[in-house]
Amino acid sequence: MPCVDYPIVQRVEQGIGRVVQPLRLEDWAWPIAADVYRLNLYSRLTGRTAPGGTVSDEQLARAIRESFTQTNDDAYREMVELATDAALAAYDRVVSRNIKQARAQRAN
Repeated sequence: MPCVDYPIVQRVEQGIGRVVQPLRLEDWAWPIAADVYRLNLYSRLTGRTAPGGTVSDEQLARAIRESFTQTNDDAYREMVELATDAALAAYDRVVSRNIKQARAQRAN
């Protein structure tokens, strides 16, 4: 996925107003998008939700291996595309929400 250059959001200590550390949105938005991708693809491949609400790389790999005998290439491509779209949408929502919050905080 391409790296989009989003503005740096600064975390500020409550009540003090000094910068603690710069935080780049993509540093934590990508892991969220990756989790959404794994959950979505796992659910599509297995037809069930992930145990505990998270899917490890190993669990996803196992689901992919097990689905090869049950899923044709076109269906698998569609599942990957849908999971990718969901992950990108989650990334966009996280970044957009936080940019809006940062702008609102800056305006105050």
